[in-house]
Amino acid sequence: MVRGTISFIGRNPVLALTVAALFFALPSLLAGLVTFAYRERAAYLAGGGKVEPFSVAVHVGFSLLAGLLGALPGFLGHGVLSGAMLGDINGRHPSLARCVATALHRSVPVLGIGFTIYLTWFLAKQAMVGAELLFPLFGGGVAFALLVVPCIIWVLCNLAAVPVAMREGLGALASMARSRALTAGYRWPIIGLSLVVLVLALALRAALFLAFSLAVPLIAPASIAIVGATASAGVTAIIWTVASIAATATYIDLRRAKEGGGVDELVDVFS
Repeated sequence: MVRGTISFIGRNPVLALTVAALFFALPSLLAGLVTFAYRERAAYLAGGGKVEPFSVAVHVGFSLLAGLLGALPGFLGHGVLSGAMLGDINGRHPSLARCVATALHRSVPVLGIGFTIYLTWFLAKQAMVGAELLFPLFGGGVAFALLVVPCIIWVLCNLAAVPVAMREGLGALASMARSRALTAGYRWPIIGLSLVVLVLALALRAALFLAFSLAVPLIAPASIAIVGATASAGVTAIIWTVASIAATATYIDLRRAKEGGGVDELVDVFS
């Protein structure tokens, strides 16, 4: 899986960088700037300067919308990279325009998968925050164990949903069900792969935090938000790119392991 991910990026660096910039970095940057510029002010105005239930709802609503602004284009980019990798393993050099066109053609199930996964994850996180506020001593831990951990496992079970939608032409819910069927019996290796991506994400974000902390005195106050959002968007793009390609490599491996399909049988997306 890891080797396949690195090999694909090495063979298609321009495509990978272009998708990372357009579908991952740019939406993440916009989401970060929108959140910074409007969320706190809107919540403050809605609550009349106080922490009111309506202001909390506005704060959460802005967080949800900003998250979707970054996540949904990300899932579409995931579809582009999935289509590209499925074509690449058949020995064909993937065309960016054709990969984007194929992803747009299947955008309804791909975006449906993205919306379902993101909304479930968002609600689990908000429930944990609420539990921490209501029960400071134990609420966060209980909510993490009962809601967040099962949500993480469920997300990993749906790891192959976007490649399924791209390759097999299924709808959103059917693709997610198919992904859960494919990952059954192989979830420990998938958890291991996810841990590799998680370690990469944590290392990149730690490096970003350190670099940003050192650079703050050198940055004009008016530019701090832009610089921080841009750096964060770059890290997000790297993580999305690696995760998208790794998920497609996982799908290919699972199909071969469970169904014995050869490369020619697996890949006819562009035929």
